[in-house]
Amino acid sequence: MQNAAKPRQVHRSEDFASDAELMALTGRGDRQAFGALVRRYQGSLLGLFRRLGIDAHAAEDCAQETFLRVFRSSARYRPLAPFPAFLYRLARQSWVDWRRRESRRGERADPVGLMSLAAEPVGSIDDRLDLELALRDLPEHLKWVVLLSLEAGLAHAEIGAILEIPVGTVKSRMFHAVRRLRRALHAVSEGR
Repeated sequence: MQNAAKPRQVHRSEDFASDAELMALTGRGDRQAFGALVRRYQGSLLGLFRRLGIDAHAAEDCAQETFLRVFRSSARYRPLAPFPAFLYRLARQSWVDWRRRESRRGERADPVGLMSLAAEPVGSIDDRLDLELALRDLPEHLKWVVLLSLEAGLAHAEIGAILEIPVGTVKSRMFHAVRRLRRALHAVSEGR
């Protein structure tokens, strides 16, 4: 009996390049490098937009708009800060534009990420739902700080650069957000 051959995983050279290298290649018209950036960050962008209250379709539109902004600015990009800080600044602009369009139409965002809960193990669904609902109720200025920290894993200085606020303000907002989330989660757990 022969052993079944394992499928060989193909790695593209772009998968091992740094973000700055991929942006430089993209700026020179390399679409594969741009594709590598999209593959690298698409999931976290979609997660960010979903947690900001955008339905799945609109989150995809915002992510696409963000990547379009990345592509358009790739020739001018200079890696003065880590690429995620640049990306999430563009993501915030896409989100603000989406909010403006929606407010003109008079529509509201849908609940955050509730469809993704179906894939969660049963024991964690209640906890995750509680956190999602508590996060949704945060004011936008607090929600952005939390999501950029949790979803994107950014440092306070990077969050400050994206939101164009001082690091002290980021820390203050994070403190107030965590306090509000703890209160909300405590109230839910007391009610069970």
